[in-house]
Amino acid sequence: MKRLLLILLFIFIQTSSFADIDYESLYNNAEPFTSKLYNNVDPFEDEDALKYAWSPYPLFRSAAFLYFKDMKIEPGYYILTPRTLKDKDYILFKQNGKVQYIVPSAKTEQTPLNFYEANTPQMKKTKWQKFAFGVRDKFYEISGDSMRSAPPKSLVNVDVEVSFIIVIMYYGEKKYTMVFKRNPY
Repeated sequence: MKRLLLILLFIFIQTSSFADIDYESLYNNAEPFTSKLYNNVDPFEDEDALKYAWSPYPLFRSAAFLYFKDMKIEPGYYILTPRTLKDKDYILFKQNGKVQYIVPSAKTEQTPLNFYEANTPQMKKTKWQKFAFGVRDKFYEISGDSMRSAPPKSLVNVDVEVSFIIVIMYYGEKKYTMVFKRNPY
C-alpha cells in the first residue's frame, strides 16, 4: 500500500511539474534553422570521431510523425546531435552520416546534478571488476594523452501532451527541449 501511495505521489509531482510549462509559446518562439549544411554533412563530425572512443550521440527511434512548423520528420531511427549554429542551439537528426533534419532547441537548461546516476541503470561490479577497472583507469591516467575519451553521458525522454510531443535530450551537462506538434491540422 505504501508503494502504491509513493508511486501515485511521484506521478502527481511529475505531471504537476510538466503542467507549468507553456509548450505553445515554446513552439511558437522556436526559430527553424534557415541555412543549409554543405552536402548535408555535420561539419564537426570528424572532430567527434577523433575525440571520442565510440559514438557520443544517442540513438532515437520515432514511431510517429513529428511536425515542427513546416517540417515533417518521418518515423525511423535517428542519431541526435546537439550543435550550436549561429549562436543558437539546434539538434541534428542524422541517418547514415547525413543530416536529415535540423530542429531548434526550444529551451536549453543545465542538467541537474547527479541526474545520470539517479535516472540511468548503473552496472553492479564484482570485486574483481572493481579491481580490473581500477587498474585500467590508473593505466589510462599514465598513458592518457594518446587515448580517446569516453563520450558524455546522454539520455532521451519523450512526453506526450494533448497537442504536443516533447522530446527532452540530456547530453553531458545540458538539457535540450524540443517541442513538436502531434498533428498540424
